[in-house]
Amino acid sequence: MLYKSSQLFFRSTTLLSCFFLFSFAIQSVELKAKPTFSEPQNEEVVVEQQAHSSSEHGEAHDDEEHHTDTAPLLFIILAIFIGVATRHFLNKTPFPFTVLLLIIGIILGLANRLGFLDELSIGSLEFSLENLSNSINFAAHIDPHLLLFIFLPILIFEASYAMDLHTFKKSSTNAIILAVPGILLALGLTGALAMGLNYAGIGLENWNWSLALMFGAIVSATDPVAVVALLKELGASKKLGTLIEGESLLNDGTAIVLFMVFFLSITGQATDGSPILEFFRVAFGGLLIGVIAGYLVIWWVKNVFNDALVETSLVIAAAYLTFYLAEHTFHVSGVLGLVALGLIIGGVGRSRISPQVEHFMHEFWELAGFIANCLIFLIVGIVVAERSVFEVNDFLLLGIFYIGIHVVRAIVIAIFYPFMRNAGYGLPKKDAIVVWYGALRGAIGLALALIVAGVDDQYISAEIKDQFLFFTAGIVTLTLLINASTVKYIVKGLGLTKVSPAKAVMLDNAREYLHESTLNQIERLKEDRFIRKSDWAEVSKFVPEKEASAEIEGVKSTEAIAELRKRFLEAEKSSYWHQFKDGMLGPNGVKVLSDNISQLLDQGGNEPLSHRKDLEESWKIPATLSKISRWPLIGKIAKDYYLDRMMLSYDCAVSFVVAQEEALKLVESLQRSGKEDAKSIELIESEINENRIEGQTFLRNLRKNYPGVYSAVSTTQAIRSVLNYEVKTIERLQKRGRIDAGEAARMMNAIDDRYKMLQKNPPSIEIDEVPKDIR
Repeated sequence: MLYKSSQLFFRSTTLLSCFFLFSFAIQSVELKAKPTFSEPQNEEVVVEQQAHSSSEHGEAHDDEEHHTDTAPLLFIILAIFIGVATRHFLNKTPFPFTVLLLIIGIILGLANRLGFLDELSIGSLEFSLENLSNSINFAAHIDPHLLLFIFLPILIFEASYAMDLHTFKKSSTNAIILAVPGILLALGLTGALAMGLNYAGIGLENWNWSLALMFGAIVSATDPVAVVALLKELGASKKLGTLIEGESLLNDGTAIVLFMVFFLSITGQATDGSPILEFFRVAFGGLLIGVIAGYLVIWWVKNVFNDALVETSLVIAAAYLTFYLAEHTFHVSGVLGLVALGLIIGGVGRSRISPQVEHFMHEFWELAGFIANCLIFLIVGIVVAERSVFEVNDFLLLGIFYIGIHVVRAIVIAIFYPFMRNAGYGLPKKDAIVVWYGALRGAIGLALALIVAGVDDQYISAEIKDQFLFFTAGIVTLTLLINASTVKYIVKGLGLTKVSPAKAVMLDNAREYLHESTLNQIERLKEDRFIRKSDWAEVSKFVPEKEASAEIEGVKSTEAIAELRKRFLEAEKSSYWHQFKDGMLGPNGVKVLSDNISQLLDQGGNEPLSHRKDLEESWKIPATLSKISRWPLIGKIAKDYYLDRMMLSYDCAVSFVVAQEEALKLVESLQRSGKEDAKSIELIESEINENRIEGQTFLRNLRKNYPGVYSAVSTTQAIRSVLNYEVKTIERLQKRGRIDAGEAARMMNAIDDRYKMLQKNPPSIEIDEVPKDIR
C-alpha cells in the first residue's frame, strides 16, 4: 500500500507540474481568454496593433519556427526551487514563509529593473543572464487573468476543502457579517478616506467617488495564508483560524463582485439593471453552481472505489470547471462557487472519497497550494518591484492608506461586535484583536489592480492606473512585512497560546510518562545481546529531560474532568475514522458518529460522555415508514429506505461499541500510569460503560427482534473483516519479502474488485413486512 500510494503521489505531482507548465505556455503564446474580467480597449488601437502584428508576422515567422519562449518554464522551475530552499533553509527566521517569498521576489524584481541581471561578470569572465532576466520580465508583466483563472481555483478550493465543515458552520455567521455588510462598510469608508485626501489637497486630484469606491473594493480583499499558518503553528484556537480563513474566502468573492460592479460602470459596460440585484445574482449564482457541482462530484466519486488518480483528477477538473462555468458561462462569482464546492467535497464528501484515497487527496491539495503560493508570492514581489511607478508624495499617501485601512477595519469590527460576540462560537475581545490585525492583503487585490492598470487610457488615465497599482502593491507589501511578521507577538501577548490549567496538568503528566517509559525501554535494551555493549551514558543524553513539575494552581475537579472528556472524545472520533479507513464502517455511519462527537466537543467537555440523545435518535427508524411501506407506488421506496436505515443503525452501533471498548483500554492505561486523578478516571469509566451497554442493548434487540435484518448486515460486516484481513496479510507478506511490489499490487487490485462488488451488491434482506420502530 505504501508503494502504491507513493507511486500515485509521484504521478499526481508530475501531472500537477505539467498542468502549471501548460497553463503558463498558453499565456506565453497569448492564447488568453478574458471572459468576466474583460478589459475594454480603444478599437482604433486594436486595429493598429493587429495591422502592426500582420506586417511583422512574415519577418518573424522563420524565427518563431526555431525559437520557443521558455521564460515561463524557467520561472516555474526557479520559483519551486526558491520556495523549497526558503522552506528548508530559512524556516528558523522570524518571517513567515510567504513573507520571505515576497521579499525574495522584490529583490529579484529590483535587480532586474536596475539591470543587474543582464549579465554576470566574475573577473574576466562574463556570463549572459538573458534567460533569467526574461523569466523575471515574464512574471512582472504576467496577465492578471492568468493569476485569477489559474491560481484562484487552487488556492480557494484548497483552503475551503481543508476547512472543518462543522467549525465553519458555527463560525459562518460572523464570517458572513464581515464579508458582506462589513466589506460594504469598509469600501465606503476607504473610498471616503480617498476622497477626503482629494478634498484636502494632499493628493489624488483626479479621483472621483467611483474610482475611490473601486479602490476600496480592491484593498478590502484579504489574504489569510500567513496568519492562519502561524496560528496553527502556535497552537492557537482552531475556531479563530477558521473564522479568519472563512471570512477571507467569502470576502474575496464579495470584493471581486463589488470591484466588477464599479469597474464595468467606469468602463461603460454596466447593465441597465439594479446594482444591488446584480450583486445578489452574481453572489448567489456562484454559490448555486458550486453546490450543484459539489453534489454531482460526490455522486460520481461514491461509485469509484480506491482509484486515487480518478478521484483526484475528478476533483481537480471539478474545481476548474466550476470556476470557468461561473465566470465565463454564467457570469457569476467563481470564487464563491469554489468555496461552496470545497466545503461540500471536504465536508459532506469526505466520507464518500475512498478511505485509502482521502489522506492522499489532502496531501495532493496541500502540495498544489504550496506550489501555487511559491509562484504567486514571488510574482507579487516581482510586480511590486518592477511595475511600481510613483512620486515622492505617493509614499505619504501610502502611509495614510496603510493606517487608514486598519482604522476602517477597527470601525467595522466595533460596529458589528455586539452581533458577532453572540453568534456561533462568539467572538471574544482578544480574538477580535487578532481578526482586526491579521487582515492581510495579498494576490487577489494585486490582480484586480493589474486589471485596472491594463485598461485603456480613455477610461482611466495613466496617472490614476499607476496610483492604483502602487498603492495596492504598497499595502500588500506593508501588511505582509509588518502585520504578518508581528502578529505572533500579538497572539502571544494576548495569551491566546496559553493552555488551561487542567490541560497543563495533563501535558505535564504526559511528559513525565514519556520520560519514565523511555528510561524503562533503555533498561530493556540493555538486555539485548546485540547492543548491550553500547555506551549507555551517551544513549542517555538523548532521553527527554525530565522537566520540573510546574506549580499549577486553581485546577478544579470539574475542569480536569472536562479536559479528560475532550481527550476521550477526540480519541473516539479518531477511532471512527480508523474504522472507516479499515473498511469496517460505512460512509454514512462515520459521518453520523463524527458529527455527534463534534457537537459534544462544542460543549467543552461539560456534558457527560453518555449524553448521546442526538446519536440515539439517529439510530431510530421513523415509525411512519411502517405505514408508508404499505402504500402503492412509494411503498417499495419506503421499504428500501427502511433497510438502508437499519444498516446505518447497525453500522453506527457496532462502531460505537468498538470505540467505547478502545476508550476503556485507554482508561486502563491511565489508571496504570497513576498520573491522573483516580476519581475523575472512575467517573469517565462509568460514562463509557454506560455508552457501551447502550450500544450492546441496541444490537441485542436488533438480533432478537429482526434476525433476518441482523443476519444480512452482520454478514456485510463479516465480509469487510475478511477483506481487511487480506489487505493486512498482503502487506505483511510484502514486508517479509515473500511477494514483490508488483505481485502485491495485483493482489490488492483483486481485493478492490471484491470491495466494489460488496458495495454494489450487499447481502440482500428478505422481509415480508416492514416492522415498526425497533425501540
